[in-house]
Amino acid sequence: MAPMIRRRRQLTGAASVVPMMLIALLVVAYLAVSSSRTNDLQTAPVLANRRMGGINAAARRVGVHAAAYKTPGKGTWMDHIGKGAATLGLVGAMTFGTPLPSMAGEFDVLDAAKPTNGYILDDSPVLQKGSEKKMNEELTLMEINNGYKLNIVTVRKLEDSPDADTLASKMLDKWGGSNKDRSGVLVLVGKNNEVGLVGGEKFMNALGEDKAASVTQETISYFSSEGKPNFGVTEGVKRITAILNGDADPGPPSIKYENNMYIASFQWFSSISRVWQLS
Repeated sequence: MAPMIRRRRQLTGAASVVPMMLIALLVVAYLAVSSSRTNDLQTAPVLANRRMGGINAAARRVGVHAAAYKTPGKGTWMDHIGKGAATLGLVGAMTFGTPLPSMAGEFDVLDAAKPTNGYILDDSPVLQKGSEKKMNEELTLMEINNGYKLNIVTVRKLEDSPDADTLASKMLDKWGGSNKDRSGVLVLVGKNNEVGLVGGEKFMNALGEDKAASVTQETISYFSSEGKPNFGVTEGVKRITAILNGDADPGPPSIKYENNMYIASFQWFSSISRVWQLS
């Protein structure tokens, strides 16, 4: 008889966050009960500060500066519940990986010596990891096979440059190196969906001014304004690499995308109608 093999099952999904949520609930309960222990806390401020140290340290790890702890006064139990709710929200963000508001700006980009992920510096951030991987593969093949290089930058807002093209020019000067003539930089500004595309002489001649304008406006800026910046940048890079590789330009995906949505909706309503007729 074959020996039985016991396999340890890892906790995934919701089960993995149960301990964190229990800790958060205990923190809320503690803060609520603390309203009845004001006098004791006032006589032991050191102990109180130690209790809050863990929360402050956790907050600093996710980029939030927790307020300095003050010995509580005669606040109502609602005040303590409010503090507990804020703590619960912070722990929830840490537990489920909810991104905190980005504070990235132009100066953060200008300080970068090179892209942080292959050809990409997603400082906003708005790109998905899977999309970054696919774009890096396409851009690597393009540089190896044809010698053209394209770097991609996303930034939340501009702080010094008047427009996205100016920032793209600055990054081209910084990252272009000896191959600047065959290099380009694509910039997406998340705040106003502005797109800039700047390149060396050979890069822009191969791409063409009309195609460059179509990529930036009809593809990237359009979908970014529709709340789909990841899709817009991915499709824009697909068009640029196709053109520079000598292949046919797939064109802006806006019409194709809208037609597909229309066809899908029509098919859905047709299916509902057939079910209703059969019933």
